[in-house]
Amino acid sequence: MGIIENARDIADLVKKYNDQDLYARIVELREEILAIREENLELREAVRKLTDSVAVSAEIERQGNCYYRKDDTDRQHPFCLTCWDYERKLVGLILAPRYGGGRSIKCGVCECRAKS
Repeated sequence: MGIIENARDIADLVKKYNDQDLYARIVELREEILAIREENLELREAVRKLTDSVAVSAEIERQGNCYYRKDDTDRQHPFCLTCWDYERKLVGLILAPRYGGGRSIKCGVCECRAKS
């Protein structure tokens, strides 16, 4: 039985004995428990995002104005430098041939452009 169920059972017992002050306190306690539970879920999500970010950081390396996965030896799949550095979002870049040779890259999220 969880903490919420225990609080509910206690509230029901108090209600039986018709102690309104105690019942009100139990209801307040239950609301506080729910708020703590919600905060706990939010903190767990924040920890998960940070853990994921650290894992991705270990998998990528910067080369020029892009990030690449370390196992992308041909450098065919660049990621946006700006999106990763500012928001920790790994956003693939759009590659386009450039007039005069080479290729240009563009981020579809932040509109950042670079040469590669």
